[in-house]
Amino acid sequence: MENYNFPLEHLQLLRGEKNLLALSCGVDSTALYYLLKEAKISFDIAIVDYKIRKQSSLEISRARQLAFFDNKKCFVYEAPKIEQNFEANARKMRYDFFNTLIREYGYKNLILAHQLDDLLEWFMMQFAKGTDVLNTLIPSLTKRNYQDKNYYIVRPLLYIKKSNLIKYLEKNTSFYFEDFSNNYLFYKRNYFRKNFTQKFLEEFHSGISFSLRLLAKNRAEEELENLGGYFCFESGKNDLILLDKASKNLDYLLSKRQKFQLQNLLKKEEFSCVFGDKIVIEKSNNKLYVFPNLRDKIILSKNEKEFFRKAKIPKRFRVFHRVLKLPLT
Repeated sequence: MENYNFPLEHLQLLRGEKNLLALSCGVDSTALYYLLKEAKISFDIAIVDYKIRKQSSLEISRARQLAFFDNKKCFVYEAPKIEQNFEANARKMRYDFFNTLIREYGYKNLILAHQLDDLLEWFMMQFAKGTDVLNTLIPSLTKRNYQDKNYYIVRPLLYIKKSNLIKYLEKNTSFYFEDFSNNYLFYKRNYFRKNFTQKFLEEFHSGISFSLRLLAKNRAEEELENLGGYFCFESGKNDLILLDKASKNLDYLLSKRQKFQLQNLLKKEEFSCVFGDKIVIEKSNNKLYVFPNLRDKIILSKNEKEFFRKAKIPKRFRVFHRVLKLPLT
């Protein structure tokens, strides 16, 4: 393969580690596959078959062929039919699959093929919605936790535009699949691509890449410590940002409406709410708690009740605390 000397992000983090590449056999992940090979990065591949396109079986065959000839593991997940809210449910299935593999096989990094077009599309979509764009940027590196297993999500292509990846593959006569759903304008990202970002990037890609990288450096970088499946931190000026990060780490995406709801709730000294029947967010004694929703009926002992009362721990978290058998300290 002819190397275009693409400046891949975080290669040193990947070198010498167990890595898992999310492959679709489209332009981005195919290019990343070969670029990682050129950089002598070791990795296995994982691919999801949603069975919504006739060519999906061919994509799976291609992934298995690549893995066979390059002596890599190829994990395939055949997703059940998704009846509604396809993008959100597909994302959850995809990450559940990746998390399971990471946990079972001990991968240190999950490699995703997002590139500059994706980054700009997402930025402009958030900008048009009226959100805090600085803190909704797609990061090139994210620390995640799944069942006490820490790993990184790495996006090496994040500041490389898609048209350069296409040129790279075509120059080296490498085969890839075209996702025809990218032409459907009822998907918001496709609408933004066709009407705004594609033309914008072709003319100003260097400046756009530089500016988005600079914004990423200036974004709020407060670290959140996963305390074993939940988060607890002091309330402060970046509450909404940290709540969003904690929720994502627990595999739940807060909607725009939920973020507005939280903005109002955060003005209160205490509150407790459940989102999507999946996660609980509570505030008590100037602390915020984020944890999975548990419905178990738990009877607390006298010592536990006294501990929770003195510690001013909110009620729903008491159940979570008890189920996980966290120490009373």
